[in-house]
This record gives sequence, C-alpha cells and structure tokens, in this order.
Amino acid sequence: MTQISATSTSTSTSPGRHRLPDAGVTLVEVLVVLALIGILAGVVGLSFGSGPRGDVAGQEADLLVARLNRAADEVILTGVPLGFVWAAEGYRFDLYDGDRWQAHDLPILAAPHLFDGGTRIADAAGSLVLSRDMDLGVSGPLTLELLSGAGAAEVIRFDGLNAARLEGAQ
Repeated sequence: MTQISATSTSTSTSPGRHRLPDAGVTLVEVLVVLALIGILAGVVGLSFGSGPRGDVAGQEADLLVARLNRAADEVILTGVPLGFVWAAEGYRFDLYDGDRWQAHDLPILAAPHLFDGGTRIADAAGSLVLSRDMDLGVSGPLTLELLSGAGAAEVIRFDGLNAARLEGAQ
C-alpha cells in the first residue's frame, strides 16, 4: 500500500521506518561527533611541547629564591655551614662536613643547577658561606641579576636569612 499525503510524498510501505526531514540526529551520530572532537582535542593538546614557556628568567629566579631560603633554613636548623657557589651558567650548594666541602645531602640542594633557556647570572662568578650567625662576609646583602636570552632581567637579593626577588628591577 502506498501512502500519499498532502504534505509528504513518501512511498514507504513499512510503518514507523520513515523519518521526517526535521527529526534531528540520532544518538549514534552525536557520539561519533563527540569522539571526533575528543580525538582532535587530544592531538592539539599533545602537539604543544612540554618545554619552558613564558618568563624563563622569572621561573629561574623563583627557583633560586626558594633554594636560598631553604639553604638558610637548613643552616639555622643544623648549625652546619653551607656554601653557595655561582657562575654565569648556574649555581650549587656545598655542605661543610668539618674536613671538606661536599655536595649537600638534601635533594633540593644536592645537584648543581644549570640554567635553562639562555638564562645566566650577569655578575662574575663567586661564592659565599652561609653560617649560623647569618654573616655573609660581604658588605650588605648579596644581589644577583639573572638575565634571560630574551633580554629580561630579574634581580635577587639575599641577606643571609631571606632571599627575595626585587619587583620592578627590569
């Protein structure tokens, strides 16, 4: 039997099998589109590298400030002198065991740190000893300037007890 109506010219013979043109999409079609969006989002997310982004000198300055503060805390807690040695390409912390200087046993202070992204310390290489009396052996606080390969500068000041980034020292 052929169905003919005034609004449609469908010739379907099985009831319930025909769809109206404005019926919408099926659940399967929606799920396929969502799967494609998920796959594309994953590809885009993975295409961005995990390398450093943004303010490399600022990140290095924050790390140095945190390590200097941790080193000062360690000297206060243990009473054991700690050496801070820096050069243009990085820095390290040494522990004095009574006979000689050696790498510190705390993981955050143990390994020498080399700067990323072309960052360097502008000042000449140097060293100082952090002792329990907080006297750095220099006149005034230590001031280090970190320069990035992009030309940004960060200034760090350390008085033997507290290290901090100086704001607006560009």
